[in-house]
Formats: sequence, structure tokens, C-alpha cells
Amino acid sequence: MRKASFLPTNKVVDSDHVKLYQMGKFDFRISTTVLASMVTLVVLNMVAFMAGLARAIVFGNWEKMLIQVLLSLYILIMSYPVIEGMILRKDKGRIPYSVTLLSIVFAMVFLTLGSVVLLY
Repeated sequence: MRKASFLPTNKVVDSDHVKLYQMGKFDFRISTTVLASMVTLVVLNMVAFMAGLARAIVFGNWEKMLIQVLLSLYILIMSYPVIEGMILRKDKGRIPYSVTLLSIVFAMVFLTLGSVVLLY
């Protein structure tokens, strides 16, 4: 069987793009609409994970919450590049603070609406 050989074509002309590509990092300089929806989902999942973990610890109902907490943890692990772009990275390819704050506001609105709907 022949070994796969794949050489990507040079479609990136900016040196920052090349550097990020060589480091294996995502470049988040895309539309705010796409970023805001993606980051909002990650923020909602972070809140769900923390709330589920706190609920399992405080109330001690691990048998009900274990699978839900593990699923949220798995999704957070898969979302690490987005979390890294939001929090850890300081280069030009990071997620802008404005998008992160906008996504946090959207997440809080969704959580508030969800709690109001579930109360009634």
C-alpha cells in the first residue's frame, strides 16, 4: 500500500496565516455572525457543565447527572480550539473581545429566557 502524500497548495499569502497554519492553530478572523453563534454555544456549554457539576456535588445526585456532566465535558474538550481563541491566545487570529462579550450577553439572554419558560 502506498503512503499518502498530501501537500497543500499555497493559498495563504499573509505571513500571519502561514505561521498559524504551521503551528496548527485556527484563524478566527472570520465573520462576526459565524463567530458569535459558535462562541455562544461554547459559552452555553461551559455554563451547563459548571451548573451540572455544581448540582451533582451540592445535591449529591450523581446517578442522574453523571452522563450529562460527562457529555458536557466531552463537548468542552472538543471545543478547546474555540476556548483557546477566546481566552488564551493573544495573536491576530484570536477571537475578538467584542465577539466574546456579545456571545456572553446572548448566552445570558438565552439562559434567562429558558428559565422563564421553564417556570411557567
